Amino acid sequence: MSIDTSKSLYAVVFSVGDDRYALPAADLIEVLPLLTLKQLPQTPAWVAGLLNYRGEPVLVVDISTLMTGKPCRAIVSTRILLTSIQRRDGSGKVLGLMAEGVTGTVKILPETLRTSEIWNKSTPYLGLLAMHEGEILQIIHPDKVLTGDSRILLELADKE
Repeated sequence: MSIDTSKSLYAVVFSVGDDRYALPAADLIEVLPLLTLKQLPQTPAWVAGLLNYRGEPVLVVDISTLMTGKPCRAIVSTRILLTSIQRRDGSGKVLGLMAEGVTGTVKILPETLRTSEIWNKSTPYLGLLAMHEGEILQIIHPDKVLTGDSRILLELADKE
């Protein structure tokens, strides 16, 4: 989803290490507690596993492992953020993002949005920066979390 920088943005805030990030509420399907996941042997470390969401298997990505190599801790504020992402064929698929420090939603005012002026092709999911109550929040684009070869996990999920 593209962000309209002329309007306020509501977002769920979470932590990765010492940094804070925001997932636009418009991209969110549901926030789930930390659940026991079906493990997927021989997948990348950032694949936390599968969860059963209303009878459908949903891939869960540990956003902390993906970004820093350190897994999310199983603490009270760790949640699974369900979002919809688009496959190459245009169909939608639910993806879970495991994140810690999920503390609620914030309203981000348009005048606080900034570009980071740094682009890294290995982290296309990192979007605009928001200045909120003295801290910098980086907005996450969930549709860009899985890239290149990692998208194969999603693309093949229902093909067999």
